[in-house]
Amino acid sequence: MVENLIHQPFGNVLLVWDRIGDYHSARFLALEKIVGHGKIFISDLGGADSLYKWNNPLSGHENYIPLSEKSVEKRAFWQRLFNFVSLIKKKNIKIVGLAGYGRTEYLAFLVVSKFLGVNVVLFAESWYGENKLVNKIKSVFLKFFCDGFLVSGNRAKSHFENNLQIDSSKIEIGYSVVDNQHFKNQMDVEKENILLCVARFSPEKNLKKLISAFKNSQLSQSWKLQIVGGGPLKNELEKEIGGRTNIILSDWLSYQALPLLYAHARFFILPSSFEPWGLVVNEAMAAGLPVALSDQCGCADDFAEPGSPFLFDASDEKSIAIVLNKISKLSPMEIKELGKKSQLKVENFSPQLWAKNFLNLAFG
Repeated sequence: MVENLIHQPFGNVLLVWDRIGDYHSARFLALEKIVGHGKIFISDLGGADSLYKWNNPLSGHENYIPLSEKSVEKRAFWQRLFNFVSLIKKKNIKIVGLAGYGRTEYLAFLVVSKFLGVNVVLFAESWYGENKLVNKIKSVFLKFFCDGFLVSGNRAKSHFENNLQIDSSKIEIGYSVVDNQHFKNQMDVEKENILLCVARFSPEKNLKKLISAFKNSQLSQSWKLQIVGGGPLKNELEKEIGGRTNIILSDWLSYQALPLLYAHARFFILPSSFEPWGLVVNEAMAAGLPVALSDQCGCADDFAEPGSPFLFDASDEKSIAIVLNKISKLSPMEIKELGKKSQLKVENFSPQLWAKNFLNLAFG
């Protein structure tokens, strides 16, 4: 269906995120490869933010057009709205992909797009939210202003279908993807007994429980725990570590440095108590690592089958320790085989899938 529709004179596509990084670039380039150069435009709200130190790989691309030179957190509502409208008119934009509706700018973009007759595909990772009144209001709003929903995975799809009452024909999964090939580049590196966690040092990542569970697990007798990310809880985590030399805290690493980081490790863990998805899990799996996940990771339903021995209760430190003890009993060959299964599973989550499903919604 996509192949027949993209060649029709339907107009151009605009993708909008908070701030462009390598993850967004991979999606943009996959879509451009299908549709053709000059038909896909990409924008962000601002060129910097206080949370991520991303470099924008598309900064020199002729079809990258920022909506503001200010950082994402700084107010520039009217400038962004004016530039958004101007871009739609000047570039004959007929389809917009928007990164949710959590910012005032995005709400305005949705309203303006409806007024201008532009179809909107909404990107979403949310799978939570049990308040029926709030969900009813969201449902009415989203049904009126959005034409399709590209969601992260099965949990999000279920939320949009069951809680927000969105027609399943307007939902596709595969929003939360990375450039899998990028993370395969260092796979010939010699492995070490490292349990790797890539997560910002913030409360929702549940790192204190992970450190405590690791200290009390059999795995700590012969493995290292390496946590990479940096963030506000660094001092607290150092106190929790208590001088243990086999628990390592590392600051944020660039996108280019990540493949080598994953290559040295044997197993990956994400213990989050709240996680809309968890793109670092995609990265680890693409690099050939088996993964242990908390039940609060949005990707758990897609990457860990029910009853998986490596799925644990994020609120229960003993549950984490039990999983770590299971890992300690695995042989290097068993871990390698689990890693191969990880890699095969994540191949279904790729920028190419994202582009295909985006076009299915855009032209559906």
